Amino acid sequence: MKERQHFLDVLRVAATCAVVMMHTVTGVMDNTDMSLYPVEQKIFLAVKDLASWCVPVFLLISGRLFLDPDREMTPGRMISRYCRRVILALFLFGAPYAWLELAAEAGTFRPRMLVQGVLLVLRGKTWAHMWYLYLIALLYLLTPVIRYCLKRLPPAAVYAFLAVLFAGGSVLPFLRDIMGWRIWTLPDGSIYLFYYLCGYAFGGRRERNARGRRLLACSAAAIAVGMAVSRVAGFSMQTAYQYPFTVLLSLCLFGAEPAGKENGGGEGIKGMWEKASELCFGIYLVHPVFLNFSYKFLHVTPLSFFIGLSLPLFFLGTLLLSGAAAGLLRKIPFLRKYVL
Repeated sequence: MKERQHFLDVLRVAATCAVVMMHTVTGVMDNTDMSLYPVEQKIFLAVKDLASWCVPVFLLISGRLFLDPDREMTPGRMISRYCRRVILALFLFGAPYAWLELAAEAGTFRPRMLVQGVLLVLRGKTWAHMWYLYLIALLYLLTPVIRYCLKRLPPAAVYAFLAVLFAGGSVLPFLRDIMGWRIWTLPDGSIYLFYYLCGYAFGGRRERNARGRRLLACSAAAIAVGMAVSRVAGFSMQTAYQYPFTVLLSLCLFGAEPAGKENGGGEGIKGMWEKASELCFGIYLVHPVFLNFSYKFLHVTPLSFFIGLSLPLFFLGTLLLSGAAAGLLRKIPFLRKYVL
């Protein structure tokens, strides 16, 4: 691993923790009449806002790595190694999740559900968090074409295209939704291409001075505080990953990368982050198992008792159990080599 890429391990671990926190609250919000819990709703919305940078950062990391012009990335390698990994994860984890849902709905398990579960995966109808795997598989498939175009486009054209994606995929949709304007916008999914390409754009700026990095870090903190305050003040519109402030927060966090020896800390610390990073994909795949077991089977959620204590406990418990499960899964040679 290159010296400057250790910070990506830190970001990957932090983003994984943010995913677990986000799903801890959305797992409740999506299945509860939150009008009965006005205070908790504000807290949940603030937490969701402060965790929603996770998916953008995952995409930024992928763009940084796979669109790096100094890294050899042939179409065959993208398909045989990276696309295969995602597809295997979809079926090895997505199909069992679909089987669980089918069995829960029917109150029993029937052999034909084995085929039905696989068909649901093919149709993109497994557990909600698996949507990201469909997205990243598509981006991996498009990566050779994107790399071909990036090699032939001048930097100014790339930045102009990013500006169009940001305006049409983030700013204008937000204005449309909040103001009720009938204006042109890009499809919602365009923002994911924006993040992926931004990873490439950040990768091209290898050195950022300390003042610039501090400015980005302070900007990220200010944006996060502003988002939280807006929720406390009563802003209740729920937005996805194209929310302009989520975009800005994600870019500031990613751009505040330390340089040189600061990047990831000492060798021992770097090794710790690298090992933690190896668990991230497994944690992402399995963490909803523990949330669903508690929320749907035990009917115990953070709303069951004091939110100031329950939310951290649910988050930490889910994170630790998922980390342990991911560690056990990595002990299976096939999963460690081809999936996790």
